[in-house]
Parts: sequence; structure tokens; C-alpha cells
Amino acid sequence: MRLALLATTSVLLAACASQAPADAKPKGVAQFAGDVRLGEEVRNVCFTSTISGFHDATDDTVVISKGSKDYLIEVHGSCFNLDHAQQLAVDSTTGCLSKGDYIITSDSIAGFHDDTGFGGQRCMVKSVHEWDGKAKAPADAEESE
Repeated sequence: MRLALLATTSVLLAACASQAPADAKPKGVAQFAGDVRLGEEVRNVCFTSTISGFHDATDDTVVISKGSKDYLIEVHGSCFNLDHAQQLAVDSTTGCLSKGDYIITSDSIAGFHDDTGFGGQRCMVKSVHEWDGKAKAPADAEESE
């Protein structure tokens, strides 16, 4: 009886195991493989108080602007409101954003702690890469040919 129960349980668990679809979209920096805008990984972005904006956010990456330079920030896992964040802050003890530091996102323009109960979300930085926003994105390059 136990053997039959164990076999049935194993079959059911195997049937429930999730498998990634063959056409699953790459995540993080991997989604920009071959993209001419993606530069070398850098150790950090210093003087975080001079970050002037952010754009092109997905659920696990965001481009931050510091003066005339842009950097692609990848976070661990998924940062559920990063792709539609209205505000972004940096939580770093050194004044430089680097691996292991946090970005804090809010999808509210009212602030990071509004009355909805949905405050900001802390997302741990996985990597920092140079980003050349002036280079043509793959879709733009195909259109110009």
C-alpha cells in the first residue's frame, strides 16, 4: 500500500513540476545580449546624490542617468513595481551604488509611503553596467536597414 501511495505521489508531483516554456524571454542583463547599448560591468556608480533620472525599466532592470552617463542596473529576482515606478531612490551606505546595495521604487508620485499601504519596494542590486543610450537599439538598427 505504501509503495502504491509513494508511486502515485511521485507521479502527481512530477506532473505538477513547472517547466520553463521553450520560448521563455531572457531575464536581467541576459535580455540585452548582443545589444550595442550594453557596456562593460562596472564596480559602482559614485555620488549617487547626483543621479538625475531613470528610464527603460523592466521588472528586473532599470537605466539610471547620472549627468551625461547612463548605467543599466540589474536587480536580484523581480522587483514587482520597477517597470512602472514613478520614483526611484538609492539605499547605499557609501554614496556609491554597487552590487549588494538597494534601489527603492515607488509607483506613486505621492511618495514612498502613501496612504494606500503600498510603500516603496527595496530591490537588491545584482550588477551595474555602462549603458550607451545613443547607440541604436536592435529594433532601431533593423528599421534603418
